[in-house]
Amino acid sequence: MKFNERLKPNTEFIVYQPGTLTNDNYEVLNALYLPVIGTEAFGIYLYLFESTKVHDTLAVRFHRELMDELSINLSNFEASLDKLEAIGLVRTYVSNKAHDDLFVYRMLQPLTPEMYFKDPMLSMYLYSQVGSAKFNDKKERLIYPQLPADITEVTKKFTEVFYHSRDAKFSTPEENFKQDDVSRGPSIDLDDFDFEVLFTHLKGTRIDKQFFSKEVRRLVVQLSQLFKLNAYDIKQILLMSTSPQFGIDKERLKTEARKYYQKEYGEVIPSFTTAEEAVKPSSDETYLESLDKVSPLDRINDLRGYKPSENDLKVVTELIVKTGLENGVINVLLEYALQMKDGDLPLRYVMTIAENWSKEGYRTAGEAYQSIMEFREAQEEKRQKRQFKYAGPGEDQPAWLKEKTTAKKQQKQPAADKKDVKKKNNEPMKTLKDDEDFSKLINKFREN
Repeated sequence: MKFNERLKPNTEFIVYQPGTLTNDNYEVLNALYLPVIGTEAFGIYLYLFESTKVHDTLAVRFHRELMDELSINLSNFEASLDKLEAIGLVRTYVSNKAHDDLFVYRMLQPLTPEMYFKDPMLSMYLYSQVGSAKFNDKKERLIYPQLPADITEVTKKFTEVFYHSRDAKFSTPEENFKQDDVSRGPSIDLDDFDFEVLFTHLKGTRIDKQFFSKEVRRLVVQLSQLFKLNAYDIKQILLMSTSPQFGIDKERLKTEARKYYQKEYGEVIPSFTTAEEAVKPSSDETYLESLDKVSPLDRINDLRGYKPSENDLKVVTELIVKTGLENGVINVLLEYALQMKDGDLPLRYVMTIAENWSKEGYRTAGEAYQSIMEFREAQEEKRQKRQFKYAGPGEDQPAWLKEKTTAKKQQKQPAADKKDVKKKNNEPMKTLKDDEDFSKLINKFREN
């Protein structure tokens, strides 16, 4: 039975949490996990962790509680839970009894900063979400210096300090005590990569099959997914990362994988989307609806058709980190700004619109698009009321449209400036211009 078929408001659940969150855990969660999973999933994780303080250990609860306390529907809860499971913060179990709908949510503590940054999938995904500057800033704040090299440990051993007599009645406890339950990193399946094909490629090389421990296999799967590498590609980087004496050097393997990717694909950053975001518009799905499922970083890559500029990445990062707008709203804003500004993305201009839309509470691409339509209709009504009274100096505009460029000025823009919004193959970029209604709307804006 599918998960969502068993998940209902009256479905029971238990939170299994043998450990607690420390101040260091909270720092890592805020700095490294929040930008990746988003505020909704982050809130669910914290609620499940903290709510155990007011419930008995392993208390049976109902999902209705989550819906009421977090003001969330079960569909959104399931989507957020998927993120928490995938990133390794929650492990979910279901009852094996046919008529017993019970879920167990095992809460895991976050990785240490070192484990997080050395995990290729997590660190690269974080980089793609926040950009180079914020990534390096987060890393620097979590770095701690190593011990000096010129020191010798003189710590006393336990038996040098404590003495005890043996008691025949004593036995070491075997119960399961409270303990740290730390995440193992991103949830991946070793079967996602065909190692048998890889081993076939490796025949006749110095790379022995015994070098592939579970940890190495896990890393290979991560790198193959991260950099879109097949078995032959992995073979090439393994040849550069393995010695007969010491086996596979995991750090070297990661380095060679990055080099191989850059050599094959140039400076293009790997795009990252969730399984939902990767879905293209179906016959029953409008273009605006599809924008809700695409990450802004992937969208700006698609709009530009080549590596986005540093300013592009800065604008997208600021929108994601500071505004809290949903992906669809950000995507409409990016396309609207690119068209109104002839391929430029002025940070102040974009952020002013974003702040206005954030205050209005727009959550989908359709709502953002509709706001532009409504503004246009309101301006038309004002114009009709005024045109017989006097020739006014112009229409009052909200702050986010005061930088609007006139059609006459746009016609004078050098042709070279407009090349930024085209792909290298000189084909026009795929934008909302393909939507007839949106194109008409943009043209009307420019005529004013």
